[in-house]
Amino acid sequence: MSPYVESGRAAFPAQRSASHWSAEAAIGCSYVLSYILLDWISYVQPVLKFGITPWNPQAGLTLAYLLFRGPTRVPWCVLAAFLAEIVVRGTPAPWYLLAISSAWIGSCYALLAALFRHLHLSYQPRTLPMAARIAVSAGLLSLVVATGYVGLFVATGRLAASSFEASAARYWVGDFNGILLVTPLVLAAMGWRDAWAKVALHWQECLLQFGTLAASVWLIFGLEGSEQVRFFYPLFVPVIWIALRWGASGALLGILVIQVGLLVAVQDDQPMVPLVDLQFLMLTLALTGLMLGAAVAERADALSRVAAREAEVRALLATAPDAVLTTDSFGYLRSANDAARKLFALRQDEMTARLHLARLLPELSLDSREGRATMSGRGSGGQSFPADVAWVQLEAPAASGWLAIVRDATDRRRAEAETRDRDSHFAREMRFAMAGELASALAHELNQPITAVISYLRASQILAAQRRGADARLDETLVKAFKEANRAAGILRRLRDFYLGRAGRPAPVSLASLCSAVVQSLESQLRAADVDLQVTIDERVPMLHVDATRLEIVLQNVLANAIEAVGERPAGSRCIELRASAPGSSICIEVEDSGAGVPTETLSQLFEPLNTSKPEGMGLGLAISRSLLRAQSGDLSYRRGERLAGALFVIRLPHDRPTEARAS
Repeated sequence: MSPYVESGRAAFPAQRSASHWSAEAAIGCSYVLSYILLDWISYVQPVLKFGITPWNPQAGLTLAYLLFRGPTRVPWCVLAAFLAEIVVRGTPAPWYLLAISSAWIGSCYALLAALFRHLHLSYQPRTLPMAARIAVSAGLLSLVVATGYVGLFVATGRLAASSFEASAARYWVGDFNGILLVTPLVLAAMGWRDAWAKVALHWQECLLQFGTLAASVWLIFGLEGSEQVRFFYPLFVPVIWIALRWGASGALLGILVIQVGLLVAVQDDQPMVPLVDLQFLMLTLALTGLMLGAAVAERADALSRVAAREAEVRALLATAPDAVLTTDSFGYLRSANDAARKLFALRQDEMTARLHLARLLPELSLDSREGRATMSGRGSGGQSFPADVAWVQLEAPAASGWLAIVRDATDRRRAEAETRDRDSHFAREMRFAMAGELASALAHELNQPITAVISYLRASQILAAQRRGADARLDETLVKAFKEANRAAGILRRLRDFYLGRAGRPAPVSLASLCSAVVQSLESQLRAADVDLQVTIDERVPMLHVDATRLEIVLQNVLANAIEAVGERPAGSRCIELRASAPGSSICIEVEDSGAGVPTETLSQLFEPLNTSKPEGMGLGLAISRSLLRAQSGDLSYRRGERLAGALFVIRLPHDRPTEARAS
């Protein structure tokens, strides 16, 4: 809302102090005297000594007073108009007609001031729509004033009816011009200090503009009357110049200078174009200055907002932790913030050169209007890093091109990997703990039944030895059963010790003997599945210093899995190879089969507890086997076989204890 509206709202409170009334009276009297003075100065070419003149600056003063002090000051306006009729024109009509016409003038302009307050219009327009509303409102209300004023004297016979249109037009153009020129300048005078500071700063330009106006006016009115109108139009040039430089107030001040030149010129006896005709040209000039000044102010405000927004954007980009890049429509770098320069290690010469975005983000394909992706970024020095990238295509009113926001994803990926490893480790430990508890419980529960079985087998051997003529195979079978029961008891005892955290009992072991024992225990399964097992042990493999039972468990589990894997193959193609070698400082035992291999989707969890692809499997064999090996500084791994094209499990054990013994 404009300043004069706020001032108008503060006017006439319920109680007034004496000093306030004195101030109001002083302002009112000053307005009345100024009104009479302006009326006397502009009283040129009237119609029958009435206030029907081609230019009425007092109308602009009245509207400025009502806007500044409030529409309720209308009595002062009526008084000023009435006294001007008496003082300036010498009572050309009865006093009651003068009172009625004065009341009409004051009331109409009070209505216009109230309308401006209602529409929140400032007489210093900052937009073209506001300037248009001001011009239309002032034009219509001044037309109402002119019609009522002239109509009053025509109705009372003081003016001829035939002169109504010409007189109303003369009065209307005079009031309209006075409002357009005087009202904005009077209201703008409240900020005269700022205006004077600008003029003092650019006094040479102001002096040149004033000189141009004065020369133009002298040139126009130094010609014959018939030529004056033709050369009036060049006045638009300095007015446009002033409007572009100083806005509406400067343009209207320049037009006021021209108006004063007109008043001086009409005092000469030299024939010229009637002043009322020139006033219509002045009206066009005033409207041009008002509209152009509003357009200039609107553009200045828009540029100021744009500049403020650009400053905010620059500050935002400068402090943004992510890299922000803009390119033209061909992908060549247009700008980059500080974070982008640091992330991609861009030098200043690279910023000024035509650097394509593909050099920084080689995997980015700008084939969609917008998108997000994680890809590889590349610094100017060639270093690569994972990057989270979001991009969007720039459209009008922005310059065509692309905007990309890049964030270094190294820390995020590292954190995600650490989280996954931690969660996986935690889950693995939990599952392994459960498996350990289960295995320990089973070992404890099965220990007594197996001990009983061993006792029964021993008793059976004694009873069989007492019977003469018994089948020799019975004794052989009982011996084998006794050995297997003892072996099972040893396995259960070591498993229980392992899961209870007790150390194993490493001892020198011949790998050939151990493999032979394992193969012998699986002989019946191999024969039933029709599997061809080949065992190849390098002579350079030394004696192992390990817990033989634990290694036997591992070999038996891996070979049992291989037998199940090749069982799905047709007869004649069921092959398993067990190979042992001693490369470097480790012993390598490979078990390769001709089966289908491990499915790709289960590779990542192959050695996880309770993870199995077998319908009846428990998923503990490989997990336990790897744990048994790692407890002896060994390891168990998997890869795709090359010879038999199936699964290949690799057992690695250290042999940091040199010995001269060799596998037999």
